[in-house]
Amino acid sequence: MKLYLPVHCHEIGQRSNNEDAIYPEEVSEKNRLFMVCDGVGGQAKGEVASSMVCTGLSKYLSENPMGNIEDETYLPSALQSIEQHMGEYLETHPEAMGMASTLTLLLISDTDNKALIGWVGDSRIYHIRDGEVLFQTKDHSVVQSMVDMGEITEEEAQTHPKRNIITRAINGTNPTRIDQKVIGDIKANDFFFLCSDGIMENLSKKEIGAWFKESKTVDEIKSNILANAQGVTKDNYSMYLIKISG
Repeated sequence: MKLYLPVHCHEIGQRSNNEDAIYPEEVSEKNRLFMVCDGVGGQAKGEVASSMVCTGLSKYLSENPMGNIEDETYLPSALQSIEQHMGEYLETHPEAMGMASTLTLLLISDTDNKALIGWVGDSRIYHIRDGEVLFQTKDHSVVQSMVDMGEITEEEAQTHPKRNIITRAINGTNPTRIDQKVIGDIKANDFFFLCSDGIMENLSKKEIGAWFKESKTVDEIKSNILANAQGVTKDNYSMYLIKISG
C-alpha cells in the first residue's frame, strides 16, 4: 500500500510540560509504523515513560521484523521487552517510580492490504472510510467500564469526573496486556487516526465523521483538529493522521 504524506501534531496544550510522545517525529511516505503515547505521572516522569515506549518499541520492531502481521504473539512479546527495560530504568531511577504511559500503535503491511493496531489505555485509533468510523479502539478506562455495564451513557462518559482514570498502562512494574486487531481489506482513501485523549476533550464522533470525507486532505483535517483544540484543550494533545493513497 502507498500512503499520502502523513501529518501529525504534538502540542503542549495548557500544561506546563508535554508528556505525550509520537513516532516517528519526522515522517515520509515510506513510514509504516506510527505511535502516539500519553505519559502518566506528572512529576513522576510521564514524559520519560511515553518516550521510552515509543523509542523502545520502534527499536524492537526494527531489530525483530514481523514475519506475519496476524501473529498474535508479536506485540505481547514487544510489550514485555519494553516493560523489562522500564523496570531496569526504575531500579536506577527510583524518583521515576509511578511513571506510566498509554500506547496506540499502527503497523501497516508492505505486502497486502492489512494493518495491525495495538493499544493500552485511553489513547485511541480510528479507521475511517468516507466519513464513517469503521473501527474505534475501546478505552481501558473507568468510564468505559461504566458504559459497558450500562451505568452511564457514552455522552455522560465525556464529562464524567472519572473520565481520566485509566485501568491499563505500561509502567514497568506491573505487567499489562495489549489489545490488538488486524484491519483487513484497506482501500484507497481510507484514514487511520491515532490520538491522545487531549484531542478528544472537545471533539465528538459526529465531528470526526464530518471532517473525514473522501474529498478532504490530511492537511485540511489537521487544520480542523488544531482549530478545535488550540487555546481550549487543557491536556497535551497529539495525533497522527494517515491516508491510504492506493
